Amino acid sequence: MVNGVSVKSDDLIASAKVAANQMNVHQLDNAIELYYSDHDEYPPVNGGEALANLLLEENYIRNKPLDPSVLKYETRSNNQDYFLGLIEEPIKHTPRP
Repeated sequence: MVNGVSVKSDDLIASAKVAANQMNVHQLDNAIELYYSDHDEYPPVNGGEALANLLLEENYIRNKPLDPSVLKYETRSNNQDYFLGLIEEPIKHTPRP
């Protein structure tokens, strides 16, 4: 109980994980776009772990997400489009015009 309010630590931890994963998706989305501007294609890997490793190795991100296994990443249309999202809550990407 905090200041007379019942707090479930498991709920707080779960909410923090969801927020962190959503922020990771946003940051990875930015890194993917930078990669595209340098290579004229999206990173040619599949899976959150492979994406995080590639972006880290090529210095597009400084730190690997804590749990890249919750990320879904796949390229489409010969690496000219991609899908990135959380396995439980997909986020769709709109292709470039």
